[in-house]
Amino acid sequence: MVSLILITLAAIINAAMDTINARYFASVFYNKKWVLFNQFTNPEKSWRNKWKNGDRNQGEKFFGSSTFLVWTTDFWHLAKTIMLACFCIAIVTYSPIIHPVIDCIGYWIIFGIVFELFWSKVFIKRS
Repeated sequence: MVSLILITLAAIINAAMDTINARYFASVFYNKKWVLFNQFTNPEKSWRNKWKNGDRNQGEKFFGSSTFLVWTTDFWHLAKTIMLACFCIAIVTYSPIIHPVIDCIGYWIIFGIVFELFWSKVFIKRS
């Protein structure tokens, strides 16, 4: 059951990643008043967080900021790291609910439904 919760969480996080990439300004992640949050979540700006003074030519902002610590620099990479952790932990904590093949199909369906719900409804601002 823990793995099912983690797969569901991974679907929500994946929907957040796709939402900020495809329609950031129409999403709940965008707010004009939250300047620092926007610097972390807006893909048009957040890539600069990896580099000194936002300039790639000046090198990394800190050791590992463009490689193994990239998850600390922007929302998309942080979300991806959490999503991958959810999958990894789901794998090691998995115990069959019905049968591994049936569980896999069920997990896949649940992932798709949860992803679609958050992508199309939850993460989009209401006008």
